[in-house]
Amino acid sequence: MRKLQRGLSKRFSAVGLLIILLALGAGCGDSSSPYVGTVRPRHGPHELWINNSSEPEWLDPSRCSDSTGGEIIWNTFEGLVQADPETLKPLPAIATSWEVSDDGRRYTFFLRPSQWSDGRPLTAHDFVFSFRRLVDPQTASKYASNGFIFTSGAEIARGEASPDTLGVRAVDELTFEVELVDPLPYFLNFLSFYSFMPIPRHLLEDLDRRGIDLDLWTRPEHVVCNGPYRMTEWRFRQQMVFEKNPLYWDAASVSLERVRLAMVESATTALNMYAAGEFDWPGGNTSLPAEFLDQLAGYRDFHQHPYLAVYFYWLNTKAPPLNDARVRRALSLAIDRESLVRHVTRGGQIASADLVPDGLAGYEGLGLPVFDPEAGRRLLAEAGYADGAGLPPITLSFNTSEGHRQVAEALQAMWQRELGIQVELANQEWKVFLANAEQMNFQLCRMGWIGDYADPYTFLELLTSDCGNNHSNWSNPAYDRLLEKANRQADPATRLGLLRQAEALALGDQPLIPLYVYSRSQLIKPYVRGIWGNHQDRHPWKAIWIDPDFDPTAPEHARADVVPAGSR
Repeated sequence: MRKLQRGLSKRFSAVGLLIILLALGAGCGDSSSPYVGTVRPRHGPHELWINNSSEPEWLDPSRCSDSTGGEIIWNTFEGLVQADPETLKPLPAIATSWEVSDDGRRYTFFLRPSQWSDGRPLTAHDFVFSFRRLVDPQTASKYASNGFIFTSGAEIARGEASPDTLGVRAVDELTFEVELVDPLPYFLNFLSFYSFMPIPRHLLEDLDRRGIDLDLWTRPEHVVCNGPYRMTEWRFRQQMVFEKNPLYWDAASVSLERVRLAMVESATTALNMYAAGEFDWPGGNTSLPAEFLDQLAGYRDFHQHPYLAVYFYWLNTKAPPLNDARVRRALSLAIDRESLVRHVTRGGQIASADLVPDGLAGYEGLGLPVFDPEAGRRLLAEAGYADGAGLPPITLSFNTSEGHRQVAEALQAMWQRELGIQVELANQEWKVFLANAEQMNFQLCRMGWIGDYADPYTFLELLTSDCGNNHSNWSNPAYDRLLEKANRQADPATRLGLLRQAEALALGDQPLIPLYVYSRSQLIKPYVRGIWGNHQDRHPWKAIWIDPDFDPTAPEHARADVVPAGSR
């Protein structure tokens, strides 16, 4: 790894000097400042400037499947429940309360009177429409499988039943009932996910009558939402602006009047902008440059916490030579993951060859080898490519990011050194990258998956045959049956054992290559309050506020991620 590290140092030396100068107190006039850059907000006390990294693919709750779109949806729409910003426990939102049947399969939600941002009442019928739309094949949602938890959900998505048969119904205007296929221990937590946000049916019907493309319904000139904020400006690949929604049911508790969301892909540029006060918080979709984490960790506005997310590479199992499981497993075994997280990513990540993080909801991880090049070379030779000889070309695709490039270059070097394999790298803009992944137009491509809820199934579902986010071209009915059987189990230990069998079956075929479990490293201006280090990195804007009494000359201040909930 020494040769790789020297290359990285040379590559980033110029911008690195600028970052370090900015980090040592730029904007404060004091190189001994305990904070990175300026500590005076460049805006009013009710405004927040953050970064979202890149253009979202979709802002439609039924169609979104990426974190850049999800960040916006979570703050402009609200579902039946919301996640507590500190603990992520489900709290009442549009539903004020709920009842559960004795068998755990039927939930009845009692809704509060609330409005869409155009003043129309929001009712249980909107949720019926939205949940049906999620699984309707015409929607083509990558997250349609989220609706499989409801009776008839899977059959509808496969075209075997009408959306009208989904196990959801409006008992009356403010009572909504759902019927689950099986009782799920994580159901209420799952309901806070953006797939289950309500959709303004009346808006879509109106746009359709007027002959307006329904893909445009989330544009500022059309959008109707029910969350704390409403988008008022969208300048392509530059910024979005969100204003407080005065018709939101809990508007009185929302402090920020305006949120400016930039789209800066470069982590280096984002760090410089943070130091200069252009960002109060680089945002949940912006990573810090790995080569400067050691220096940044010494500042008070640096925060790091565990993160329920796994970084991995998809393999297109139908694209030669990756249609041979021995080649796929050889690639995985030749990766020195410990070296990767120690010398390249350097953010406290946990090296892992497992898809499900060990210990998640009591789950015992597989503990697969994180580095075994000898076994990798044997498998490659068995496949007929000893020392890489005769192996057809392989290309690794990744989206624009210095961090993703560094990981790709590290693995490129490892595969060359350990297996004699030449791998080409292909950098792509985010939307192009996602489109190619969806169309299976790749051989290897990077991906990260954030757990949608604290249960192993949130990761294992990725490899099911019906999952719209499965980009491996791999499918195994035995795997699907194991997961279905697991979710029918009332005994938690039995369920977790079946899930573990399923993971072992899948990773024996290696349709993806896990690399590490994330940690989250970020900078937050010390005058920003209401951001906690939760394991899903969800930070609702409605909980954030700007502290007008922050004094940068005081000896110590409360960290942003430990501010008491609800304090102002």
